[in-house]
Amino acid sequence: MQPTEVTFGVGLKQIGRTYVEEVALIIYVPEKRPEAQLAPQVAIPRTWEGYATDVVESNPEPVALVNDSAFFNAPRGGVSIGWEDPFQVHIGTLGCVAQRRSDGARRLLTADHVTPALGSDMFQPQPGAAQSKLLGTVEAQGTDWDCAILAPDPGRGTPDCSVLDIGALPGSSTAPPGDHVWKAVRKRGRATGLTSGVVVAHMSPGQVGIERLRVDTFPFGGLFLWHGDSGSVLVNADDEVIGLIVQGDAMQPSTTSTNPTAAIGLALPIAPVLNELSVEIGVNPPVITGINPNTALGVLGNGGKATITGRGFDASTTVTFNGVGALSVVPASPHGLVVIPPVLGLLGTTVPVVVTNAFGEQSPPGPQATFTY
Repeated sequence: MQPTEVTFGVGLKQIGRTYVEEVALIIYVPEKRPEAQLAPQVAIPRTWEGYATDVVESNPEPVALVNDSAFFNAPRGGVSIGWEDPFQVHIGTLGCVAQRRSDGARRLLTADHVTPALGSDMFQPQPGAAQSKLLGTVEAQGTDWDCAILAPDPGRGTPDCSVLDIGALPGSSTAPPGDHVWKAVRKRGRATGLTSGVVVAHMSPGQVGIERLRVDTFPFGGLFLWHGDSGSVLVNADDEVIGLIVQGDAMQPSTTSTNPTAAIGLALPIAPVLNELSVEIGVNPPVITGINPNTALGVLGNGGKATITGRGFDASTTVTFNGVGALSVVPASPHGLVVIPPVLGLLGTTVPVVVTNAFGEQSPPGPQATFTY
């Protein structure tokens, strides 16, 4: 039994085919043998550092690649994108919709190495695929980080700020990259579809000058990604974006199948990616997280203005107080608006505040989206 044939996990101990309520360190092997047939140096002890052990046979079939080439008129994350040069078609994944910090305009986030030169066209699903259609043009590419954004083609539908098989995104995580180690994550890529794993390391910049998150499947040793998944966004258990997939590691093709058997993912932490491109993760509909001041008296003491914080704002955002439009709305970023509330004869009354973006999407109600006159 070679070390590369063994994988490890933590879970419920098995006796025969029955699980028992005892957490054990599980060693998965291709063939389980009686202890009497094993040399002492390869026999698994019954306990290890106080934990019970369990040896389980595991012979997984290679994971079939999805190689998804479905067409979506409205751009969204997790779908196939590509471009063509005179020699070949280059294929990758659209990570998610982003919003420019300058005006909140929706853009499409992916890895830089998935894209051609600035100003070049990209297609969805990819050139040569059924229904292939212009997706957009390359608007900006990272200088130090492997990231890029596309300006969506106006002929496509409204960019959808969700990821296929994952759903709506609430934004990006603000936690430091190291805090994601040993946390569950998911990604949706055009090659392998939706896969789950765990962040096993935060890799410091070192000689390459770029920090990365290393992601493995769990139990370890499976297929988290494959060629074509570059550009996917990595999300945590709350569906917050924590990284951008740019590379594979320990990639193992199968010797018995056309499908690979294992590959680890490498992702860039999302904060430097967003800073490099001056964007935020796109959110729809917009969300209000706070209003300050949130009373008419407070606004009077603040020069007549209030700041609305949240996500998903853009340059065409409008704001209403109890259905009446604000006297002024100045977008500060996709996360902030400076408004002058209307004058209403509702002394002592708390009213709802609603933000509407350029696409007619409205913020949901809630206690944080109210204003008191």
